[in-house]
Parts: sequence; C-alpha cells; structure tokens
Amino acid sequence: MKFKNVFTIAVLSVLLFACSSNKNNEDETLAESNETTQAIEKQKITAQNVFISIPGPDELSDLISQTGLDYDASLLNVPENLNKYSSDNFKAINLGLYGADMVYTNVYEQSQESMLYLKCVNSLCRSLGITGAFDEKTAERLQDNKENKDSLLSIVSKSFTKADEFLRENQRPGTSSLMVAGGWIEGLYLSGKVAEKAKTKRLIQKMSQQKKSLDDLIVLLENGHVTGDATFVLEGLKDLKTSYEKIAENTTMSDEILAEINTKVFALRAKLILV
Repeated sequence: MKFKNVFTIAVLSVLLFACSSNKNNEDETLAESNETTQAIEKQKITAQNVFISIPGPDELSDLISQTGLDYDASLLNVPENLNKYSSDNFKAINLGLYGADMVYTNVYEQSQESMLYLKCVNSLCRSLGITGAFDEKTAERLQDNKENKDSLLSIVSKSFTKADEFLRENQRPGTSSLMVAGGWIEGLYLSGKVAEKAKTKRLIQKMSQQKKSLDDLIVLLENGHVTGDATFVLEGLKDLKTSYEKIAENTTMSDEILAEINTKVFALRAKLILV
C-alpha cells in the first residue's frame, strides 16, 4: 500500500523549562529541542520513503492480475488468529498485517472476506486505543462502495493514514512503526508467494526495488525504540538486508536471491502471526 501525504507528525514542545533563569539549562533545553525536532523530522521522512516505494493498491492490482493467478485465501492470516495477539506490539504488527490482507481481498473483489478483515483491523484499533480510523462509518463506506474496487482501496489507505497519524500525535512512534512493518512484511510475503508461482518480470522487479524501503523501515523501527517481544522484527529485517545487499544496483534479483529472500520473509512472517 502507498499512502500519499502520510505520517504528518505534530512537533512536540520540549521547552518545559524555558522560563528557567539558568542559562545553561536554557542552552541544554534548546539543544534537546533541536535534537528532538530533527529526530521527528527524520522519522517522518523515513516513513514517507517506506510507503513511496511500496506498490500502491492500483499497481498491486495490476501486478497480480498480470500473473493470471486466482484468489488464494490460504495465503492470508486467518481472522481466528486475532485472539492470539495479547501484547500491544503484536497487536500493532498484525494491525498492519491484516490491513495488507484486506487490500489483497479487495484486489480480488472478495467483499465478504474483506469485511472479515475489516472486523479484525477494527478490533485491533479499539484494543490499541486508536480512534477515528476504522469505525462504523468506515464499515458503512466500504459496504456502500463494495462494487467499486478503486474506492474500496482508497478508503482503506486513508484509514491507515489516520491510524498512523493518531499514534504519532499521541507519542507512540514504536506502535506506529510496528504497524508499518507488519504491513510491509505482509506485502512482501504475498508478493513472494505469487512470484513463486508466476515469475512475472514486473513483480520481481518491484520486489527488487524494496531494498531502499527496507533500509528506511529499519531506521524507522530504530527511531521508534521498539523493545520487548518485538525486537525480533528489527533483527529479522537486518538479516533480510544482507540478502538484499546482494542485488546489484539497478538490476533485478536472480532466482537464487529471490529464493533466499522468500525463505527469510516467510520465516519472519510466521513469527509475526505466531504460527
């Protein structure tokens, strides 16, 4: 999924002691403010870079349709797994992951399945305290536009943008970063599964181009200070980077590198959904 104008981050005030009469404290506070602002802006740019290089819903639809493959529900994370995710980290990861699966169902115009994944996304949003993203109004809009694939995908994209904005405005960059990571990994996983059966040139090329977005995603997670039961995500992405570095600049990955990347992505994705 590619969201336009995503990750609009409100710069937080850190000048809590600006009225202090101690000049050293003022200098230190100003320095901290500048560092914080720079870090926030860097994370904003990095997040935008991640989504710029991810295939948009229309492009994904075109790439998949070119393969001629039928809809395959077995590729997706089943809704029944929802109850497995008790920590906020795993809820955030699978919020992004289920969102990517919802896009896949929309691409194949599977409206009934799409609504099931919407319920999963909505449930995780409520559990994470995210408001204004996936709610009853969203469900109504999706239902009203179920015959219009482009409208469905646009609604989903805008709703995830709202979720990201909510998290960042409420100083939860780690949660937002994991949501982005979950969606990115699931997108690459689905692309890899499709590529195993139909090695279309454009799809392989698009997968090869994820090298830059992977670098940005790693920085995004590092800036989000992800800890606890989700540290394996960052470790897995760094390991995946070693495989991507084997791809020469401006070239498409070989079958051998594709197989290596798929092996790592499939294993990492299994950990995300707690298989």
